[in-house]
Amino acid sequence: MTAGSIERTLASSWLRPNSGGSLIRSASPADAGLIRDFVCGLSDRSRYFRFFANACPPSTGLLRTLSGATGSADILLVTDGCGTVIGHGMAADGRAVDGRLETNIGLVIADDWQQRGLGTTLLNMLVSRAASRGVHNLVFDVLPENDRMRGIIRRRWPDAAPEHTRDGLIFRPLVEAINHTGGNRVPGRSAA
Repeated sequence: MTAGSIERTLASSWLRPNSGGSLIRSASPADAGLIRDFVCGLSDRSRYFRFFANACPPSTGLLRTLSGATGSADILLVTDGCGTVIGHGMAADGRAVDGRLETNIGLVIADDWQQRGLGTTLLNMLVSRAASRGVHNLVFDVLPENDRMRGIIRRRWPDAAPEHTRDGLIFRPLVEAINHTGGNRVPGRSAA
């Protein structure tokens, strides 16, 4: 199965309301107000884990980036049945030191909606879309105390060793094709 067909399979399953009433869709600049409300509605802890700062209210520049106005990232929103944003994920492409395409992924789910699989689904879609763009490896900047995100990365890419920085951890797993169930086709390999 190719990355494009994986994306179409995921899209057919998730880019429409499911039994929980959530919808995953691309963001647009018109979503700036919804995204601002979402960011300000996060708990301090969730906001800090995602942005490494309070970020409420988001600056104009941050809001432009989060809504896709800058065109610099692949941005997906998760909304509930009423259209309220309950999740945000983005993948910002760039070049690694070796010249290969990499993407920095950041995502957050509203506190009341966490631990329901929405973050994993959002991550799977971002990775699938990155694979279809030819991305070689992913980049995750994670605070050391963010046990949930570190756990997600460890389970999905067990060989991805973190680089320690002054403020956090950076994981650089290779992009892998994912199968229709959202799991790895090849057990986690890290970009060394």
